[in-house]
Amino acid sequence: MPIGDDCAVVRLGGGKDWVAAADMLVEGRHFEASWASPRDVGFKAVAVNVSDVAAMGGTPRFVLSSGGGAGPETTLGCMEGIFEACEEFGVYPLGGDTTSSPALTVNVAILGELKGPPVLRSGARDGDLLAVTGELGASAAGLLALMSGDVSERRVGRLVRKHLRPEPRVFAGRTAAGLGARAMIDLSDGLASDVRHVSERSGVGCRVDLGLLPIADDVREYVSAMGRDPQVLAATGGEDYELLISAPEAVIEALAAESDVPVTIVGEVVAGDGVVFLRGGEPVGNLSGWDHFREE
Repeated sequence: MPIGDDCAVVRLGGGKDWVAAADMLVEGRHFEASWASPRDVGFKAVAVNVSDVAAMGGTPRFVLSSGGGAGPETTLGCMEGIFEACEEFGVYPLGGDTTSSPALTVNVAILGELKGPPVLRSGARDGDLLAVTGELGASAAGLLALMSGDVSERRVGRLVRKHLRPEPRVFAGRTAAGLGARAMIDLSDGLASDVRHVSERSGVGCRVDLGLLPIADDVREYVSAMGRDPQVLAATGGEDYELLISAPEAVIEALAAESDVPVTIVGEVVAGDGVVFLRGGEPVGNLSGWDHFREE
């Protein structure tokens, strides 16, 4: 399987299938040095790649990392974050390259191992349910806190950590794959964008109920206090690094029973095409997630 999914799939000697991906974080585009330490950036660069492997139902094994910062201290701090994440997620760092750069930039490439067929974005079928792991909106709320300078407030500490230190859902992804999930994608660009990838690749329609999105109470309270709509932010904010799963009801129920994090049904797959977001039974338009080339 070439480009077009969370990872490419390659078959190496002996018939073993592996998944491969790469992600880049760039200062000024993905984070600001004023609120993300080099160590946090290095950690997150590995975590977001691990999340891609999780979305294919794989196990992360090896990473290569390259990048640089304005000085050796910055670059070393970033590498320390990379090593910390590798230890936490059971990934072996194979090496890479460093250089001087006016803006801290780090790129991580990952290899993950598959025990069975990969779960692609293209397998969703009419009649499937759509479910997400964990919670939505906490990372986006954490970003709001960082950008507004609210990080000294105790109430936002968890939200800030959710943004700076993602928790990829490797066990849930492997479990979903083993149970027969038909399609998966990690929620990096936001549910509003990522569910469209599943819809387009699978040739189906999707209906998502904003009222079903799993949003924690502290997220609702903080986002509302900031004058934002919690449900809209949860659908569009991005960088949750949870999994969106399309599967028959029985598979979702089994996953919910076995998963190490909550699994919440948020919608369904229908015949046709396109994505419809609903609130109180009425369509909600103009919802979109992260655009990698949008001018700020």
